[in-house]
Amino acid sequence: MKLGGEFADARLETNKIRQIGVVNGSIRAFNSSSRIGMALRVKLGGAWGLASTTTVDSESIEETAKKAFELAKKSNAYSDRKITLPPTKAIKKTVKAKVKISHKNVDAKEKLGFVKALDSAQAEADKRIINRTSNYFETVRNYELVNSLGSELQWEEVRTLFIVSSVASEAGRLEMSLGREYGTMGYELVRKTDPDEFGHRIAKEAVEMLSAQKPPSGFMTVIVDPDIAGLLAHEVIGHASEADEVLRQRSFLSKAVGKRVGSELVTMIDDGTVEQAYGSIPFDSEGTPSSRSVIIEDGVFKGFLHSLETAGEFQTRPTGNARAQDYNRRVFVRMTNTFFEPRDCTLEEIIGDTKDGLLAIQGISGMEDPVGGGFQGRILKGYLIKNGQKKDLVRSFTLTGKALDILKTVDMVGKDLSLGGGNCGKGEEDLVPVTTGGSFMRAKIIVGGG
Repeated sequence: MKLGGEFADARLETNKIRQIGVVNGSIRAFNSSSRIGMALRVKLGGAWGLASTTTVDSESIEETAKKAFELAKKSNAYSDRKITLPPTKAIKKTVKAKVKISHKNVDAKEKLGFVKALDSAQAEADKRIINRTSNYFETVRNYELVNSLGSELQWEEVRTLFIVSSVASEAGRLEMSLGREYGTMGYELVRKTDPDEFGHRIAKEAVEMLSAQKPPSGFMTVIVDPDIAGLLAHEVIGHASEADEVLRQRSFLSKAVGKRVGSELVTMIDDGTVEQAYGSIPFDSEGTPSSRSVIIEDGVFKGFLHSLETAGEFQTRPTGNARAQDYNRRVFVRMTNTFFEPRDCTLEEIIGDTKDGLLAIQGISGMEDPVGGGFQGRILKGYLIKNGQKKDLVRSFTLTGKALDILKTVDMVGKDLSLGGGNCGKGEEDLVPVTTGGSFMRAKIIVGGG
């Protein structure tokens, strides 16, 4: 600030990760790592300067701060705009993660034994299982952040995740299934899980898929499960609601505020305060407290997700959605826990009200299209619905269409909220933990055969 910066912040991060992986009975990963680094930012005129260091002593920090200022100064010389930040109060707070069983209090042998048990359960489930993978991850991140407004923050983020995937084979045909558990919690996530039951169930689901029929195709009534609803919320609406994409003219929702974008049953939220959800954060990477943001309310688009910079540009408040992958990456506007709010129907009621349709279960992958608003998701499996009854199992298929066309046809929404976690990139890089979800939803969607 003495050099002439208009705003500055410094964020110290300590990141500890452990991974244990077993593939077909063999240990493929048994790793732990620890990283520490500091990011220093300076705003000057219409530009930011960002520099980082992994040598955390006063001399290196001062030198890195000077580099950040010089970068801001040089970039500002080529900028034809001015960045104006919104009024922000200084915050002084310390937040510890709510963990029942700390990772450090559990022996590595127990963790390895859990992963090996997941693997063995798959192997014992059926001789048609030809490939099985089990992975366990734990992360502990500690942050300290100060800024030129006077904020002094310390917080901790603890996450646990394990993933199982099984591949079954018969008569030259391959099918797979996968299962995941995750959350901002400690080893209690593992302790409450029966690895034999979990691994056995995923393997049996893969074997069951060997008898699945070819899926239908065409424009039809589809009931999507919470996982796929979350895929739609995140990949299309969510990314297009990130205000930096709007400023870059990369959002089909840039002029949608106040307009109807879905049926009255559609309400979509981004909420980084959901307890134990994988994408929850006490503060974002700028020190703004996490918050609940209504993106769509009763079918009407309400607004965008913001960082300090975009909030200043839109003359609104920051929403706590400025996130960086780590101290060596820049801050982007990112989602946290993004989901459609539940309504009042049971799944049985939705199926019973459907004469001819498809129940879609578990998204495998999705493609973001914040510019055009298109949705495409690869779905693991589904069930045909005939005259209000769930019938034949069908194998993998795709769901496609314009997101707003889909949302405007939503006519039934379930009452139970379910959230699932993972990592999201801005494009393909800068990964941060997020959660997506919702309830069962019925809409008109284009189905592509497998």
